[in-house]
Amino acid sequence: MLLDRAAGLADKINQYQTLKKAGDEALQFQSRANQLKTESEKLSSARKALRKMRDAGIEVDFVPSDGLTLAERAKDLRTAMSGNPSAINEPSLNLKYEFLDRLAGIASAADRMISASWKSYVRKRAEFGSFDILDALAAIPQFRPSVNRIRQCRAAVEALGETVPDDPMATVSRLDALVAEHEKSWSELSAKDIPASVVKFIRDAANDGASLTSYSDEVRRWLDEQNLIASFRIRLK
Repeated sequence: MLLDRAAGLADKINQYQTLKKAGDEALQFQSRANQLKTESEKLSSARKALRKMRDAGIEVDFVPSDGLTLAERAKDLRTAMSGNPSAINEPSLNLKYEFLDRLAGIASAADRMISASWKSYVRKRAEFGSFDILDALAAIPQFRPSVNRIRQCRAAVEALGETVPDDPMATVSRLDALVAEHEKSWSELSAKDIPASVVKFIRDAANDGASLTSYSDEVRRWLDEQNLIASFRIRLK
């Protein structure tokens, strides 16, 4: 009777050890699966973001560092696992430092380049000229409504450049509309009782600088009366 009980206990111990080993292996597999899933999702997200930016006509100069090497390592790991799934737990390379961390580095680098490219794109589209002129014109009641519209356009454009959009193509369309509205607001800048030559000079100065020929006596007198001469610059040609 005692021997039978001992034999039964030994069987239970063996079963327990077998189950424990299987459980430990399962936990290892789950841990590896979670690690691979995390990096896979990061890379997939970066790839989609790059494609969206390029589809929207925004160039992103990004080439993955060691991309071919990591692709080969992924291929070798997949081949090894197809014959022996436990290979994921005993890889020939350091899975974290030589593979997973490098994949994470590629995804992070892509995100940084996408952000920099988007901000650069918006910044170039938002080269509207000096804010000093707007500040000066805002002091003139007749110009204030136009100045407010122009400021609103500029603020909206700047806001678009703060974060990378989920839909770059739609955001570029919105940016186009804001830039067009900004240009229209300048082109429609006018006010009663202000000479046309003054209005033209202000528009030119706000864009690329007014020419010396447009700085007539009439313009000079008006600017002097409004204490605005120091707010404008003249382009010599």
